[in-house]
Formats: sequence, structure tokens, C-alpha cells
Amino acid sequence: MNDRRCRIGRWMVLFIGLGLLSGCQALSAPAPTSAAGGNALPAACRWPAGSADPLERLRATREALESQGYAILDTDATLGLVSAERKTLQPGLGAVESPLGRTGFWGGFGLGGRNGYSLGVFQNFGGGYNTDPVQIERVSVVTPEQTTLVDRDSVVVDYNGYLIDARSYNQPSFCQQLRQDIDTRLNGTAGEATP
Repeated sequence: MNDRRCRIGRWMVLFIGLGLLSGCQALSAPAPTSAAGGNALPAACRWPAGSADPLERLRATREALESQGYAILDTDATLGLVSAERKTLQPGLGAVESPLGRTGFWGGFGLGGRNGYSLGVFQNFGGGYNTDPVQIERVSVVTPEQTTLVDRDSVVVDYNGYLIDARSYNQPSFCQQLRQDIDTRLNGTAGEATP
């Protein structure tokens, strides 16, 4: 009788353990590279590259991003890659902790000297100007073969460099507008090339 209870107890422990492990597996996040991953690109952020010359496509992508206020960081013709970033002040986010914004009183003193002694005192009032956080948007547009892919992220940092927010910023409306701008520029250059 005790032997039978031990076997039933072992099986119950085994089933409970498997149930807990499968529950943890079911609740885990999808792999980042899977189609259901959190960073999966929206359908609007991937489109067929078309038959344009890769260098013309690269030039049109650069011009389209620059027209939206992005600064080009890197361009690689062999990969078909254009990377850019745009910085935007976020007024009001800097005054979240205090109704007066960032103000204060700082000061200090120093003691030292080479051939004698000296004493110094300094003070500073206020927090300075341009203390608003900055949103930094980074965009990568790559056309490795026949498909153009657009990936964009956003980071908001405090004026001291502290991270406030970071997220994927792949918005279908942005990708659609960028695609239209690139296509317009490619069609314009194709029209100029024909007599």
C-alpha cells in the first residue's frame, strides 16, 4: 500500500512539475526575430524595392529623410543602408518634478596653491537654459535585395543624459509617407533621365 502511494505521489509531482514548466513556457515572450515578436515590423514598413538602381534608391532615401529633418548618420552602398536621426526638444517634460522647473543653488570652495595658500568660493543660481528633455528618433532604411525594410526607434533623455523613455517607433503612417516620398523621388529622377 505504501509502495503504491509513493508511485502515485511521484507521478503527481511529475505532472505538477510539467504543468508548471509548460505554464512558464506558454507565458514567455516570443523570440525577437519571430514574426509575432514585439519588434516585428508592420506591413507598411516593408515593401518591394522595385527595379530602380540601388545607388539611385540610396540617394532618394537620403533625400527623403533629410527633407523630414533627419541628419544622415551613415550610408552603406553595399548593404543598401541609410541610417539617420532627428532630435526634438520635449518642452514641459523637464518640469515634471517641480512646478518651477529645474532651479537650485550650487556652490563650493577650494583650497590650495603652489608657492603659498589660496582660498576660493563660487556660487551659481538656477538650472540654466535648455533643460528640456530631448527625443532622439533613429531610422534605418535597408534594401538588402528586393525588399525595403524601415526600422525606427525613439529615445527620450533628460538634459543630464538620464533615460526617460525608450520604445520602438515603427508607425505605419511614417513608413507609408516615407515610401511615397522615396517613390516620388525615384520617379522624378527616372523622368529626368529620359529625353
